[in-house]
Amino acid sequence: MEELDLLKKHWNNSQQFPKVSTEEIHKMIHKKSSSIVMWIFIISIIEFLVLNCFSYFFITEDSKESVGPLYRFMITNLDWLSLGISVVFIYLFYCNFRKISVADSTRTLMKTILNTKKTVNYYIYTNITVFIIAFIIMLIDILTIDDKLSLSSALISIGVVIIICGIFLGLLWIYYKLIYGFLIKKLMKNYKELEKIDYE
Repeated sequence: MEELDLLKKHWNNSQQFPKVSTEEIHKMIHKKSSSIVMWIFIISIIEFLVLNCFSYFFITEDSKESVGPLYRFMITNLDWLSLGISVVFIYLFYCNFRKISVADSTRTLMKTILNTKKTVNYYIYTNITVFIIAFIIMLIDILTIDDKLSLSSALISIGVVIIICGIFLGLLWIYYKLIYGFLIKKLMKNYKELEKIDYE
């Protein structure tokens, strides 16, 4: 945004900088916003490929047999659930990218930016919800897989799973905040600039 800040600073300064019209500022913000939404779309595709490769190489038939029936059912259907969620949100990100690319007015561009932010938030919360559901199923599986499991052993196992899943959930949240949070922050900065233009 350095170029935009420079243009704003010298917008009507007639010393050594040419006057910049609102339309030119709008075009610059439009171009930057389109680029950001494109990156959100690309990153979602990369995530889709990485997660499906991980599932293919690390979730084997042997690993499915070593767990309880409830968790085995989840693992068996996890690929389809992940595939469905990813495809839906990749399509939504693509639609946002297409809309922002052809936005011909400030209001339309602002609306698309807000829709993109909502879609990203839904994507993050959906993935975290799926992880929490998987975590709950894992805990239930631990408690039901072995009827002879003592209370102390069950508590230790649950504690270990909670710690591991808590760490993983924290890392997942940090990842989303760093990657998507950074992009959305830049996108919302563009939105605020458009608000200023729209009301001037």
